[in-house]
Amino acid sequence: MVEKDAPLNLLIIDGSPLRRACIAVALDKSDNHILPQTGLDPSGQAPDVILFQTGDSETESAALPSQIGEARRIWPHAAIMVIADHGNDALLLAAFTAGAQGVLRSSTGIATMQRALRLLKDGLAIYPASFALALQARSGPARPDASDERVALAVDRFKLLTKRQRDVLRLLAQGASNKDIAQRLNISESTVKVHVRAIMAVNGASNRTQIVAHLLKGGDGED
Repeated sequence: MVEKDAPLNLLIIDGSPLRRACIAVALDKSDNHILPQTGLDPSGQAPDVILFQTGDSETESAALPSQIGEARRIWPHAAIMVIADHGNDALLLAAFTAGAQGVLRSSTGIATMQRALRLLKDGLAIYPASFALALQARSGPARPDASDERVALAVDRFKLLTKRQRDVLRLLAQGASNKDIAQRLNISESTVKVHVRAIMAVNGASNRTQIVAHLLKGGDGED
């Protein structure tokens, strides 16, 4: 029997009521629950994902970083996605810097957006490939502390992981199976496998033992 994911609570923040209504209709499926509140109201139902949609207004763009910061303060466990007009990479960068775990362009299809929302809920980060390459080019190669290069590199790699991937890693370190991890984190086993593959890719590990040995060496990796 295939495990069905729990409904996703989605909060849509948009300065245009018409745009918000359109995206709400497009994303309203049986596995999405569009929350009725239209703003960052602490008394409202807690979302799994907060979706900020912006137009080409300079006022909306300027306010976005502070809105993301406020959303993170109110609902620290919610993932944040930003949809920006196609070509507005400056806004995508501002959203990423402010703490958005997902940034997409308005040219993204609805089916892709649906998948991205589910991955965000499961603790993954979502960025266009070209945007990720641009970030990599800006940051340049990593430079660990020469006084203890091996430990510093381990910590740096740990910090590349999302919060959910860190949770998976800690349970791996305790010897938990994929099934145990899925039950304890309330996610599917297939999602656990996705996280394990992502952790292995960050570290270049080929098995679970190497993941734990390499990524936990040098500290617990807490921010």
